[in-house]
Amino acid sequence: MSGFGVPARAQAGNSRAVVAGRGTTIDGVRRPAPGRTVALLAGALVVTVAAGAAHAGSVPAALGAPAAVESTPLQVSMDSLTPSAIPDEGRIRVTGQITNASDDVWRDLNVYLLTSAAPFTTSRELVAAQGTDPASEIGARLTAAELYDPVGELQPGSSVGYTLNVPREVLEISGDPGVYWLGVHVLGADQDGGRDSVADGRARTFVPLMQDEKRAPSTSIAMVMPVKADVRRTANGRLRDLTSWHELLSEEGRLGRLLALSGTSGTLSLTWVVDPAVLDAVNTVAADNPRRSIARTGAGSDGADQGESPPGQDEGQGEEQGQDDEQGGEVEEEPAEPNVAPTAQALEAAGWLDTFRRQAAQHTVLTVPYGDMDVAAALRLGFGGLYERATELSATTMTEQDIDAEAVVAPTTGLLPRAVFPRLDPDTAVLLSDAAIPAATGPVVEPTDRGHRVVLADASARRGGPAPTPPFQALALRQRILGEAAVHALSADRDQPLVVSTPQLWDPGSDWRRAAFFEGLQVPWLRTVDLPDVAATGAPSTTASSDLDLVIAYPESEAKAELSIANPLAAQELDDTGRVYAGLLNQNDTIDNDLSKAAMLAAGVRARAHPNASVETARTATAKVRTVMEQVRIEGPSFVTMSSGEGTFAITLVNDLDQPVTVGVQATTGTTELEIPSPDPVSLGPGQRASVRLRATANDIGVHAVSLVPTNRNGATLGNATRFNVRSSQVGLVIWAVMGVGAVILFGAIAVRLVRRFRTHRRSGDRLDPSSGPTGPPAQEPAASNV
Repeated sequence: MSGFGVPARAQAGNSRAVVAGRGTTIDGVRRPAPGRTVALLAGALVVTVAAGAAHAGSVPAALGAPAAVESTPLQVSMDSLTPSAIPDEGRIRVTGQITNASDDVWRDLNVYLLTSAAPFTTSRELVAAQGTDPASEIGARLTAAELYDPVGELQPGSSVGYTLNVPREVLEISGDPGVYWLGVHVLGADQDGGRDSVADGRARTFVPLMQDEKRAPSTSIAMVMPVKADVRRTANGRLRDLTSWHELLSEEGRLGRLLALSGTSGTLSLTWVVDPAVLDAVNTVAADNPRRSIARTGAGSDGADQGESPPGQDEGQGEEQGQDDEQGGEVEEEPAEPNVAPTAQALEAAGWLDTFRRQAAQHTVLTVPYGDMDVAAALRLGFGGLYERATELSATTMTEQDIDAEAVVAPTTGLLPRAVFPRLDPDTAVLLSDAAIPAATGPVVEPTDRGHRVVLADASARRGGPAPTPPFQALALRQRILGEAAVHALSADRDQPLVVSTPQLWDPGSDWRRAAFFEGLQVPWLRTVDLPDVAATGAPSTTASSDLDLVIAYPESEAKAELSIANPLAAQELDDTGRVYAGLLNQNDTIDNDLSKAAMLAAGVRARAHPNASVETARTATAKVRTVMEQVRIEGPSFVTMSSGEGTFAITLVNDLDQPVTVGVQATTGTTELEIPSPDPVSLGPGQRASVRLRATANDIGVHAVSLVPTNRNGATLGNATRFNVRSSQVGLVIWAVMGVGAVILFGAIAVRLVRRFRTHRRSGDRLDPSSGPTGPPAQEPAASNV
């Protein structure tokens, strides 16, 4: 199955990834000061992606330079606009607040509505309007009786609400389809009674006008809402700045508002792009921010931390007491131990997570690699395995939350270098900004010949509303999106869907309810679709072979912003160490994922703002785990003498952990003349010791250095080697050889003597036997003698 769950096209000859367009690249939307330029759009349209002041490395897309905003003594908000598009008949109702930001008393305040006479009909015109001076003339005020709101006097620092309710027929507009200016001016007299025609407070936005439902051109839009946050943890696994997380998840916090807002989408299609690290962070808050646990899992687990710190060292000491980042930063405050009863903030976090799960069933959910990985840096530096591990962790996290989700590559900046594409699975979705491929003529493109499909999000819509109104206020963003949808419906590309997104770290603001964000998007000429629908119904905008050479914009400034090799390297080390540790423990099947998730935060795109601190945290966590693993060790002899070519000697395996482990032994001799095979792994209970006999085989005479290292059940070494020498004298072999030679000589001598004795005996016997004597004349008897 290809990306977004869309089946691969048979005629393509291979599985094609369905790729959806990435939304806004805005990270720090509450302080959206523009920074560096990162992309150019073809022709006269210049697309600038600027860095958010609050979050380095995550940059907002900007279209042209925003105009300087001259402060006015009265600050005006626009909180609601009903309806969201100019109707054929009826009234337009606008509400908001006026705040006296000066030290003077303002009297006789009047609030007026104004519109432009002619509409904008192209996205380029909206881009140009976005950058105009807020004080520039956009239309005539409606000053007739009952068309303005006299709000009276306003003291310094005070606020007052206003309401404008204007009939459609009195609007001074041409009535042509398009997008008009809609503004609010506040005029008053100061404490001296002075008054002029210059507005003392302003607000403005865009409002579309389309023909009646039967004749109006229509189009479709895919709404993307990122669910992300800057997740930072200590080396012990606790969240940094827990107070900020409490605020984020509260009813009036950014994540609290975001979730409540998405809950009002009703039947409209909405696609979430989620960093699962955020969900794990919420889980941590719901548990009152405990340390990372290596306690046994399953029934009876109390979640206590066991064996993570070296003996005698408290986990509250170490890097948490140091500075938070390389610039000095804040000193990490060690959170208190979890309370027996959950805190109110913990219960609120648990409620947020429950609501998220319920809403996930109603939306399309896509997940970025865990920790919102800096994919460009990881893949260009050769850490493809780390990227795959982060993708796997995201899938595992969503499965644990019982949420159906698919993987997606959605770089925070909306940009990705061409060199990365060959390292991506064609079946993985890729979401980019349309600034990444300026020559694209539609939302779906195939920029390479490897089957990658990319759906591009509109870069202009994600800049928000025009100044002086805060651009990312819920109403301002809604009207900008609606305006872009209107001009798209008027264009020749109306049959292709428009993909837009809310900012990366968007805060809808305290007045989001009055903005009626999703309700305002429900207009007759606009249909909402999911990103999978974009991929399924939108044919690639370019199909000719020459189009495979589409230019992928990735400026040098963006490349320089990538993480250095130190970050993915530190992440890889911690990930590898976690896997080794998990292979040692018998009753813990989560520690490898826990440590891997901590590792991925060091390679995340938000680590660009504090790269050195992220590396240090990962390395400290790695050192802690290695120190723990050293509590599983080998006790061996100081010297071993072998009296023959083969022999055995005893070692002791020691487990000083509070956990049952499985330990193996890996012997290294540095020579082929001495071999010590590894025995079968041994299971040890907490604090248990076991004696193991090793068999050694020597092929020469001499002294050899031996190193014994404990391993996990998979054969991965734990460190903490035990070293000693083995002398292979082979004395027994010599003795047996000498004895053998001696025996041969002895028995040979005995045999020789026996043979000689036998021969001698035979010769002696022959001389004594008459019958066997020599032949000859018989012997004469002696003559008898005379008496």
